[in-house]
Amino acid sequence: MKKTLFLSALVLSISTTHAANLVQVFGQALTNDTIYKQAVSQSLANEEGVPISLGALLPGAALTASPFVQKTLESGPVATLSQQSGSPTRFTQRGYQMQLSITQTIFDFGKLATFMGARATAKQADATLNAALQNLIVRVAQAYFQVLQDQDNLASAESSKAAYEKQLDQVNQQYKVGLKTITDVYTAEASYDSSVANVIAAKNQIAIDKENLRVITGVFYPDLSKLSEQFPLVSPQPNNMDIWVTIAQQQNWSIKAAQFAADAARQNIKKQFAGNLPSLNIQGNYTVNASRYITSNVALAGSDSQGSSKSHESQLMLNLSVPLFAGGSVIAETNQAQYQYQVAQQQLEQTLRNTINQARQNYLDITAEISKIQADKRAIISARSSYEGLEEGYRIGTETLVNVLTQQQVVYQAELQYATDRYAYVNNLLALKQAAGTLSPQDLATINVWLSDNPATTPSKNTVAANHSEKQIKKSEKTTHIMKKSTWPPNKPAITTAKNIMKTTAHIEQKQIIIKPAENTPIMKKTMKKKIHFCAINTKRYPPP
Repeated sequence: MKKTLFLSALVLSISTTHAANLVQVFGQALTNDTIYKQAVSQSLANEEGVPISLGALLPGAALTASPFVQKTLESGPVATLSQQSGSPTRFTQRGYQMQLSITQTIFDFGKLATFMGARATAKQADATLNAALQNLIVRVAQAYFQVLQDQDNLASAESSKAAYEKQLDQVNQQYKVGLKTITDVYTAEASYDSSVANVIAAKNQIAIDKENLRVITGVFYPDLSKLSEQFPLVSPQPNNMDIWVTIAQQQNWSIKAAQFAADAARQNIKKQFAGNLPSLNIQGNYTVNASRYITSNVALAGSDSQGSSKSHESQLMLNLSVPLFAGGSVIAETNQAQYQYQVAQQQLEQTLRNTINQARQNYLDITAEISKIQADKRAIISARSSYEGLEEGYRIGTETLVNVLTQQQVVYQAELQYATDRYAYVNNLLALKQAAGTLSPQDLATINVWLSDNPATTPSKNTVAANHSEKQIKKSEKTTHIMKKSTWPPNKPAITTAKNIMKTTAHIEQKQIIIKPAENTPIMKKTMKKKIHFCAINTKRYPPP
């Protein structure tokens, strides 16, 4: 008992003292996210349509057995014993009939079109499941980095609050000795109260976004590993937006799903048109009839007569069915299927346009955010230097309190913008690969090496952004230029399970990396038949119809 309690306490202490990283959070989401589980179940359900429709084309066999008992009481002038004796006659028959029937479709265009449509729907289900997995990766990353951004915002808000509080104390002291007016005190108090409200709002936002992450993973994370200040700022490679658009058109899973949906709609037209076509099947029957009868005169004892019979019958026939007229329903159903196909075609076109737009936007956002992050670092340094100068000028009487407080707000806004741009950059890296259709759990493992082991609770004043010198910024720019020669993600096989992801992450060296599309990256497919099971699906497996 003591040993069990000790182990439980040890596990609890480990779980509470170590911040969860991105791969660990994704591992929980992979097994607990209800949206992804729905996609898995829906995919498995759609795939069952293939054997269902195939069964209509394969031979079918049926065995029927019909036992029976028949009793008849005859009276009146009939040609039996009763006619001679004038007494009624009882007739009893017992027997059975067994029939084995085998049917094979020779030609049925409707059933064939149904089978082809089911195959297209199954391929659509595979593509949709892969899109759902990529969507899960993006949702986990966005929720994870949103919490980190909230914590950075809280650190900035607390730093700003401390500065306003210090300023308010100074103004109160100066007011007591007559150096400042009551207006200065009110001005300082207003800024301080506003900073207190910002801290409250930031704490509340952290709690909200942690709950949003819990919705995906089913687990509450008190601490998360923070994003390192030294993570690389790299440009997409190839450094050509049109190439990324071309990859997206060929490999995006949503586009593939829409293509297969259009193919299924086209097969449905054939299925409905088949109502005008003849069908032919062959049928074979083997029948056994067996019976035993007893006939007796009710009035004469010992007049019973009995007998039995058994017959075997074999039959082979061709059944040809030619539809002549169905009240116009076949024509209407065919027209309806044609309109549904047009809808599927327009949905495919819309998906294609949205994907191209997403790829272009993500590419442009990445290239812009690299410059924005570097500019944000300079802006923080400049704003802090200006604040320190204004504060010194206020002490000697050359600057007003309003200017000092305004500049402190500028510092706060610059820190918020820096945090926003950092996490937007990382999210857009994943979004670009999602649009290209090459996003896999390996990409999360790659980004995971950018995270620090320490939880993201460091105050803003300790961040690198607040202490960067101009020399450090130039060094960062030089590093970014060098990293453009490397590639991201590494050309390695995609990880097949969340457990393997966590094992592999421990051995991944932190490299200077860059986005690069990996053609035909395997995408994992989870099934419900095992706890966690993936089926690698190559992008060439289902070419566009």
